[in-house]
Amino acid sequence: MFLSESQEEVLRYLLQQTGPVPVDHLDGRVLRALASRGLVEESRGWVSPTRTAAPHLLNHTRAGRERSVRRAGRTPRGARSEAILRAVEALELALPRGAELMIGTLPAYADDVVAGLRRLAREME
Repeated sequence: MFLSESQEEVLRYLLQQTGPVPVDHLDGRVLRALASRGLVEESRGWVSPTRTAAPHLLNHTRAGRERSVRRAGRTPRGARSEAILRAVEALELALPRGAELMIGTLPAYADDVVAGLRRLAREME
């Protein structure tokens, strides 16, 4: 059961939060798709991931990575994007929730930096 890019982003966002998120902050179509798969639950206007969400996202990411590795050898650009995605995955596991990083002289939330790098790699593919 594959997730679209927007479903993966919303699920990753929900898993990074320390508590539930208001329903009106998220795309309803994406939430309905995730709820139909049993990955999120809504209660009184708040959405939170289910217990199966994190393992599903990890398996989804792993399966996507395997497909991506097979395709990466075809072009130098694909190999670079695959290297970025591997590094982003390792960085995401190493950083605590809510961490801040210094990018040059500017502070930035680690979640935003990771999301930006992930977007860069997807654009390179």
